Amino acid sequence: SGRFNSLVKVDADTYVASYQGQSQDGFISTFTGSADGTSITEVTRLEHDTGHLYQSSLVQVDSDTYLCAYGNNSGGQITTFTVSADGSTLTKVQTLLHGSGMPKQGYWSLVQVDSDTYALAYAGTASDGYITTFTVSADGSTITEVATVEHDTDNGTYNSIVQLDSDTYVLAYSGTGNDGYIKTFTISSDGSTITEVDELEHDTDNGTYNSIVQVDSDTYVLAYAGTDNDGYIKTFTISSDGTSITEVASLEHETAKSLYNSLVQVDSDTYVLAYAGDGEDGYIATFTIPTDGIVP
Repeated sequence: SGRFNSLVKVDADTYVASYQGQSQDGFISTFTGSADGTSITEVTRLEHDTGHLYQSSLVQVDSDTYLCAYGNNSGGQITTFTVSADGSTLTKVQTLLHGSGMPKQGYWSLVQVDSDTYALAYAGTASDGYITTFTVSADGSTITEVATVEHDTDNGTYNSIVQLDSDTYVLAYSGTGNDGYIKTFTISSDGSTITEVDELEHDTDNGTYNSIVQVDSDTYVLAYAGTDNDGYIKTFTISSDGTSITEVASLEHETAKSLYNSLVQVDSDTYVLAYAGDGEDGYIATFTIPTDGIVP
C-alpha cells in the first residue's frame, strides 16, 4: 500500500509525506526532488503507527516540526514530528488522542491559525461536522485541545479548510445528502472561540472529494466531485469578514470521475489538479483562472 494522504514542502528540494503504507499502518517519508523535476528520491521513512492510519492532514509548525491529524483504530489522533532540513532524520515527538471512538475516516483538514494554534475540520461522532482547535509548542512536545464546535449535526465529510484572513476561515465540505457546502468561520488567535459566520449550499446533488485554494484576497477555487462523481471546478468570491459567499463560475472538466482531488496554485493564474479519474487511474489537469474567478 502507498496511499499518500498529505505532502508538505520542507525546503527548495525536500518534501515530507504522510500516508497509509504496508498493513495500512501510518508512515512518514521524506523525499528530495530535483529542480527540473526529473528525479525523485526517497530519503528515509518512519512507521509511526501500527494501529493503522485512515487519511491524514499534515502542516508545518516551524522549521523542523510538523503536525499530523489522522484516524486509527482508537480514534482521532494529533501527532507531532521533527524532520531535519535535509530529510535524513524523522522523529515522532508527541501524540494526543482527541476523539476516542470517532470514525476512522475523519476527512481531516488542518490549518494554522497563528504561531502555536491550529484548527482541524473533520467528521466526528456520527460523521457530524466538527472544528477543533489545538495549541502546539514550537518543538512539538506539548499538544493541547482548546475548543470544539459541532457545526453540522447531519454530515461533515470531505473537508478542505483554508485561511481567509487573520481570523476568518473558509471550509468546503460534504453536508446533508452529500451536498456541497461552503462555510465561513471566525477563529480567535488563541483558538478559544470558533464562530460560524455564513453558509452556501453550492451543489444540491453531490459535493465530495473537496480541495479549495485561495486565488486572491476574496476569490477561491474549489475542485470537487459533483453529479455522478464528475469533476467540477468552481470559483467563489468571499468577503474578508466571511459574511458573504457568492458562486462566480462553474466548469465541468471531467465527465467520468474526479475523486481524491488535490489542487495547487502554480502562479498567479495557473492551477494544477491531481485526481483519480475513470477506472481510478491517476490524472493531472491544468487550468487558467483569472483573479476575478471567471473561468474561461
